[in-house]
Amino acid sequence: MPSQADDEAHQLSYLQKHLANIISLLGEPVEGEGEESLVLSMEAFEHLGFLVQFGDKGSDVSPLSQATPFFANSDPDMPAVPVPASQVHDWLLQNIASALESITERVSGKENGLSNAADQDDAMSDACAVPNKVAPSGRGPCLIKGVSKTSLVKQASDLRGRSVKVVNCHDSVIYLLAPLRYATVHRCSDTTIVVGAVGKALRVEHCERVHVIAASKRVCIANCRECVFFLGVNQRPLIVGDNHKLQVAPYNTYYSHLGKHMSEVGVEATINKWDKPLALGAVDPHDSLSHPAGVADAQAESAACVDPDQFINFLIPNWFSSEEIGSTKDNPFPLPDPYMAAQQRNLKNLEETRRSLRETPLEENRKKELSTALHVYFKDWLYDKNSRNQIPTQRLWAL
Repeated sequence: MPSQADDEAHQLSYLQKHLANIISLLGEPVEGEGEESLVLSMEAFEHLGFLVQFGDKGSDVSPLSQATPFFANSDPDMPAVPVPASQVHDWLLQNIASALESITERVSGKENGLSNAADQDDAMSDACAVPNKVAPSGRGPCLIKGVSKTSLVKQASDLRGRSVKVVNCHDSVIYLLAPLRYATVHRCSDTTIVVGAVGKALRVEHCERVHVIAASKRVCIANCRECVFFLGVNQRPLIVGDNHKLQVAPYNTYYSHLGKHMSEVGVEATINKWDKPLALGAVDPHDSLSHPAGVADAQAESAACVDPDQFINFLIPNWFSSEEIGSTKDNPFPLPDPYMAAQQRNLKNLEETRRSLRETPLEENRKKELSTALHVYFKDWLYDKNSRNQIPTQRLWAL
């Protein structure tokens, strides 16, 4: 499998090749000077932050404009003066070339005997045994395909440092409790997918009615319908293509090794931009379903925030109690105040209901009738299309 240095070099080379086209899409023509004379505003320039960032890994990410010689000292109370696109292009090419040179020197050092233990760990992880419905691959991502009406659990020992693709899975619950480079969820439906920690990016595409719970540096959502995303994400979630009825919510779970895995891949618990999705592009005018004839081009649909009163925590069962327990005891991402308040209200209502049921004097046959009724309601909830893949922490009926 390619090393991290190979990945970085490939990404930078791709950016280097297509940089001129990318900048031309962000640029605006100068009035009276034609299309060939483009300038970039500071706001447009910041969009490049989806592709590049400056600074050491693990450090706080500053706005991209603060790393440049032409926007860094702009007066925050005054609009920054647009910069010629050619100047931005030349400056970025210079920095990309410098980064590629640094990677080459680092790789050369390894080839001369300065090997990195982390790369050896990656090589070892590629040799992991993989059970049914998970396709092994010596190079490229680990493929999880065709899981249906079941639960699947993958631990760090199976996936550490790898990339994962979840494809064509339906009516299931899938747990990927590992530190990952990349993760992709493609053409899944009616499934809950828990992704441990993703150091590069998580992409969810062409999915319907999935719930995705993930801690990641970046998230991209494309062409999805009626999906809910519970996110701990360090950069604004990117929404592209034809999406409908998407919802986003703060991260809502944990497992004992989550903190360790986030640290390994560089996901910061103190930064969560789950509620700042950025929708890019326009609805396809040739799609007769989402874009009827005669309707002007429309901005791509963004995502709504889950109502705090509808927010619940998700409980990850501890299947492997014999294994070493990690140090994470709670959700590492702080909940926003409205969600914390709603959660406290729900817990209070739960305790009051439980107390009321305990204190109600009932004959033995009436207790059995009540128990039966509660189980019926629980099964109805469990098989409801919006609830069947959820495992809430509120265990109501401990009578």
